[in-house]
Amino acid sequence: MRKISTQLVVSFLIIALLPTLPLSLVVRDLLERRFGPSMAEPLEQAMESGLAESRAHLRELRNIFGIHAAGYFSGNRPEKAFLLDFNGNSQPADSLELFLSERPALMEGTSGLAVFEPGSQIRGQRLDDALVARIKTTEGDTTVLFQPLPSGMVDRAGDLTSALTLLRVLRGQDSRVLQSFVGPFLLVYGLLILVALGVGMIWSRQMIKPLEVLVDATRQVAEGNLEFRIKRQGPGEVGDLVKSFDQMVGNLAHQRRDLVRLERAAAWRGMARTLAHEVKNPLTPILLAVNQARDCYSGDDQKYQSLLDEVAEIVGEEVESLRRLVREFGDFARLPKPILKPDNLHEMLAELAQLYGSEKLKVESSSSQVEDWFDHDALRRGLINLIDNGLSACHEAGRPQAVQLTSTRCESGVELVVQDLGTGIAENHLEKIFEPDFTTKSGGMGLGLAIVENIVLGHGGTISVESEMGIGTRFIIRLPLTAAISSGVSSGNGKT
Repeated sequence: MRKISTQLVVSFLIIALLPTLPLSLVVRDLLERRFGPSMAEPLEQAMESGLAESRAHLRELRNIFGIHAAGYFSGNRPEKAFLLDFNGNSQPADSLELFLSERPALMEGTSGLAVFEPGSQIRGQRLDDALVARIKTTEGDTTVLFQPLPSGMVDRAGDLTSALTLLRVLRGQDSRVLQSFVGPFLLVYGLLILVALGVGMIWSRQMIKPLEVLVDATRQVAEGNLEFRIKRQGPGEVGDLVKSFDQMVGNLAHQRRDLVRLERAAAWRGMARTLAHEVKNPLTPILLAVNQARDCYSGDDQKYQSLLDEVAEIVGEEVESLRRLVREFGDFARLPKPILKPDNLHEMLAELAQLYGSEKLKVESSSSQVEDWFDHDALRRGLINLIDNGLSACHEAGRPQAVQLTSTRCESGVELVVQDLGTGIAENHLEKIFEPDFTTKSGGMGLGLAIVENIVLGHGGTISVESEMGIGTRFIIRLPLTAAISSGVSSGNGKT
């Protein structure tokens, strides 16, 4: 069973590992598509082109700003700061204040910028989102000129610069990026494989365990223990297999008991046939010889004559006893199969009630006036045997001799129950009572119940017994009483 369990676990492992290669290839392809040259190079070129255009636009704006600043400062200006619009027009002082209030660090940042002399070429310098120029007036003072850049231009240029920098970093570390994706993927997938293997081992163990029990059970049965039962059920088909095994072993045990019983019965029949033949033949000569010895005595010795008469009487009684025994053995040896004919069971039960009287036999019958198929004489003889046994058991128990015979119609035919309130049968004797050599009576041969069983089986029926010591005994007979059984018995009777 370990081989099967190992094969199942290996199969689970192979099934779990099969998607690994295609999944790893898919993940690698996705990463290469995202960070590989085919995707990164066009993206880098587009970013560089955008940055180049932004720089060109900024240079153009700085040149225009320089032209506006040069023209604006062609004469003396007493103001310390000016705000120009995109067309180079000076804005009111309140606009300048609002502009600077929104950029508190802008004015301080101009202190580090270069100062252009009057008449020199002025180029604006970018601080945050504005172009700034410091110009020295003819009187020696410094004037600061501001012009805002187009809205969002600086942010877009910054985003492009950051994205380009990040892309170049990623391209320079593509192996590390690949490992950062593949590593967690392999770790998670490995954990899933371990979980799958664990669950597979537990599941396979649960499935294999009933099979191991079944293998042990087959060994028990092979050694001859047909009373062994698994009883514990497994899931699904395994449970059905265990149930079928128990049923099969039960059938085998029942068949073996039947076979042993039939073999024992056959052996007893052969012995009874031989015994009846060997004992029956000399009985008559023995009896004749003794009677002749008695009759031939012509003396006048009365004591001797009385002795001869007594001997003859004793021998006659014993010979008659042996004849009854031989007849009993002969009946058992022949045990003819019943010849089933249409008859009325209700009338036969009424005959038994009349034979024994209401005090000894109480008959309760639900059988109606219908035609049944049974052997009247054989079934009557079997019921008489059971009734006599019940009356004898009541006598041994010191109770009134009374037996109850109940007949009940059922789907399978009829059920006959013979019940007494006698001594009962010990539990360890219940399995042996139908054996020909078993008896609990001092003067019995143990053939009565064996004959009853043969009669019942010949009718295609079954007989069972329920008993409790000191309470009483119930014999339950179930008979089909159908014509189909009659045809089967008749065909079988021809073989005997």
